[in-house]
Amino acid sequence: MNHQEFMHYLRKGTPSHPAYDAVPRSYKNAQGIATIIHLHRCYWDYVDWLEANTDVRFENWVVHCDQNPTEGYTLSHQLMYWLWMDECGRYEQGSATPIGCRPMGHSGS
Repeated sequence: MNHQEFMHYLRKGTPSHPAYDAVPRSYKNAQGIATIIHLHRCYWDYVDWLEANTDVRFENWVVHCDQNPTEGYTLSHQLMYWLWMDECGRYEQGSATPIGCRPMGHSGS
């Protein structure tokens, strides 16, 4: 999925709700250059929650994902997947999550 396809997905392929508005934020990539990360508002809410309640620093995730790209994923898409997997893992382990219920799309325990 290229950047245009990812942006189309963010804007058109997700629920029509303010929590799913596409929101850009700037972070430094592995080369120290500002890059725009586009995620749904609800994912940014999760980033804010992680940084306030855990030892996760999202800027480190950005650098790591930039240094270790996944074929077929934009940096934003890869980070969105990492955030979703993190929330699913926390839910499965019974750890705290911002909303305390099964993440959308999670089919595990």
